[in-house]
Amino acid sequence: MPLSPQERELVTIGIAVACGCKTCLRENMLAARSLHVTDKDIADSVKIAVGVRMDAAHEVEKFISSGFSETAEPEPTITQQSNQRLVSLVSVGTAFAVNCAASLRKHLAIAKTAGIIHEDLHEVVGLSAFMKTVAASHVEQVMCPDEFDDETNALADYSMPFGPEHCAWSAHCKTMTEAGAGEMEQENSIGSRGKSHH
Repeated sequence: MPLSPQERELVTIGIAVACGCKTCLRENMLAARSLHVTDKDIADSVKIAVGVRMDAAHEVEKFISSGFSETAEPEPTITQQSNQRLVSLVSVGTAFAVNCAASLRKHLAIAKTAGIIHEDLHEVVGLSAFMKTVAASHVEQVMCPDEFDDETNALADYSMPFGPEHCAWSAHCKTMTEAGAGEMEQENSIGSRGKSHH
């Protein structure tokens, strides 16, 4: 089942929490309310994301206290929630956003047990990857304001809905992503040519 617009906004709210991006969070909350998402669902999404983010920090603490040795990952605990689908979608997006492989593996396992299909998980991860780039752009703007002119002033007055299709930074993010992909292809091409000579 494809993500509904309401689910998409709730997932993006969770990702914004994970990224620590207040601008993203505010805009997605406004967009969610315009879609008649309840305050309870928004609060639940925030709570789930905060929990996953804290779990990821605890994983790092355990790794340090164990002398940097990998410990066995805990088996996923499946608890019955009123909306297990939403919990899983937000958890996967948040775990990806905070770069915690252990949390991501755990929540992917739970999501699959809950019957969430691969296409939905792929959409959530893609959304999370995009949001991480958007959040990074906001931070980069603070450091280099002259390089990030926002002619629409959308980030300043919060006048437009947020999301990949509305983001004031989407052109910049797309350029950065395409440039990165091009560099990676070039490196791979050089690497494969080098291997063929041996």
